[in-house]
Amino acid sequence: MAPPIRLLNEALNIDFTLVELKQRHIENFSEAMLSWKDLSIPKYRGEVVRTAVQSGWFASPAISPEDVGNMKASEIRWMADKLVEAFTAAMEIDPK
Repeated sequence: MAPPIRLLNEALNIDFTLVELKQRHIENFSEAMLSWKDLSIPKYRGEVVRTAVQSGWFASPAISPEDVGNMKASEIRWMADKLVEAFTAAMEIDPK
């Protein structure tokens, strides 16, 4: 089992732990991505975070899709970048 992924940024006061991403998490996230092609960058980032929340990526603390809209844009930007990194890492094959 992979160690939990922690989204920690003390400057932004962000501290979330993600579950170990499984196929179901990736499928749900990928399906939602199909409708994001025409979104503005800020809306895209918000959808990344909301979709991760809705797809069960967050282990703790609890966060709802509604919470995302009340967060600072800088927090969402940072979290979206980290969530996309986690998405990519979940599909990587260990070369060993």
